[in-house]
Amino acid sequence: MTTTSWLRHKPMRSPALWLWLVVTAGVVFRLRQYLFNRSLWHDEILLVSTFADRGFSELIFQPLGNNQAAPLAFLVLVKAITGLFGTHEWSLRLLSLVYGIAALGLALPIAGRMFPSFAARATFVGLMAASPVLVYYSSEFKQYQGDVLCTMLILWLTIRFKPEHCVRDAIWLGLAGAASVWLSHAIDFVLAGSGLVLWLEMARRRERSAWLAMTAVGMAWLASFAADYVLSLSLLPNDGYLAGFWATSFAPIPPSSLNDLHWFGEAALGLVYLGMHQMGTAFREVLPGWFSTPIVLLLALTVAGSAALARQNGRAAMMGAVSLMAVLGASALHLYPFRARLILFMVPFVFLALAAFVQQAHDLTRRWAGPWLAAALAIATVAMPVRLSAHTLVHPNNYQDLRGALQYIAAHREPGDHVMLSSWTHHFYNFYAQRLGLADMPQFEYTPTINEVHNIRSTVRRICLDPHAGRTWVVATNQIVSNNRHFLAALNNLAPPLFTYPMDGAAVFLHDFRPTAYCQRYRAEAATLSAPAGASGRP
Repeated sequence: MTTTSWLRHKPMRSPALWLWLVVTAGVVFRLRQYLFNRSLWHDEILLVSTFADRGFSELIFQPLGNNQAAPLAFLVLVKAITGLFGTHEWSLRLLSLVYGIAALGLALPIAGRMFPSFAARATFVGLMAASPVLVYYSSEFKQYQGDVLCTMLILWLTIRFKPEHCVRDAIWLGLAGAASVWLSHAIDFVLAGSGLVLWLEMARRRERSAWLAMTAVGMAWLASFAADYVLSLSLLPNDGYLAGFWATSFAPIPPSSLNDLHWFGEAALGLVYLGMHQMGTAFREVLPGWFSTPIVLLLALTVAGSAALARQNGRAAMMGAVSLMAVLGASALHLYPFRARLILFMVPFVFLALAAFVQQAHDLTRRWAGPWLAAALAIATVAMPVRLSAHTLVHPNNYQDLRGALQYIAAHREPGDHVMLSSWTHHFYNFYAQRLGLADMPQFEYTPTINEVHNIRSTVRRICLDPHAGRTWVVATNQIVSNNRHFLAALNNLAPPLFTYPMDGAAVFLHDFRPTAYCQRYRAEAATLSAPAGASGRP
């Protein structure tokens, strides 16, 4: 069969087949990143360190440490998985992979119900499949991909709700929403959008049975939220650390200056950038890429697409708008930051708007030109995320490869060697040391402060006072290497590194402080003391 006859073959002309091929490509993107099995990074290891040694009752009734917060059902499900398979990177992330594939699967029925044209359906499914941030968070031990799945599920059940089937549809919507509250913190905003829009729509249409059904659904959601609040949400960290960490991410409502208005522009660009261009972990910082020409253009298309979506499917458009207002309201009250990974659940609404713009182009132009224009817009819209996710097939994200750093130390250590760790990196060491054969290696830990010179000198002094201490391996994350030159300068001033081994998001330095004048002075002083030398430096 020639290429031409193959393409003309009826099954190969089926839009459903091509959409399934797009979904398959999205699954491949996610599996590639997941099976790469990268090292845990800082946020993941903080959650692991407060999660791994707890039983189910401790997870349910005690707050997490390390300023961590995660939905209760997410923690319980991961605990069940690790109880079966052990606490490994791939088992910790398995639930996120399932979330990612399930959310992608829901894109098909949503697109089929929302958009008549194949180009618009392919746009929505293609964006869900290829979005690099959705690919990445399908392989991270965090709850954010669960936020996306719950959003997609509630969106699907909302747009298919029919008054004539109100009992059946309300039962499914009530059960899904009540369960989602335990799987996602962010879903509360989406439920506000879904419930309010359907409740008002049924009241406007005088569908009494459907209105009563939605009233019951809302009460079920509120009951589930109340129970979740008592068991989980009331135990979230409230020491001011998270509020300070996300201080620039709260909406200034009402805006009182040009800077406040600028914040909203930045937030809109950041949301579009998050869905279309974000590679790897989404941090809270404003990125230069937010203001690039493609992102500004995509934001304009999203705004125009939102208006088109309101004409094509007012229910979905209003659901997205109310959800957005709800999360911005919570942000204004400093209850929920509007930034980065915390608003990943809003990304599907961006994709709906872009697909609606493609549908509008298909509908408003001349019959012979509409499909071609819509196809061109679809290809142009999906091209960016496809290119970025295709890149990860060859070069998967490997942010903060601390496991690789410790593997290198394990392979090159000598008797007497020890490691210097900060409070940022000792959690990695505690998790990986046993499996990498480093459990017997002494460690010296310090807490970074604004006075890095003092921190380093006091830590090196403890090393010098230990008569058994040999060479010093220093493990540093990319934050230290890139953003804290005082740390490296303080080390190098005492003893230049014997060598440096840079890695993805991390680095290993090997120092020998023993021959330095600084170390010799303290060793000489220690020799004159009657107390045993080095006791304070050993772990």
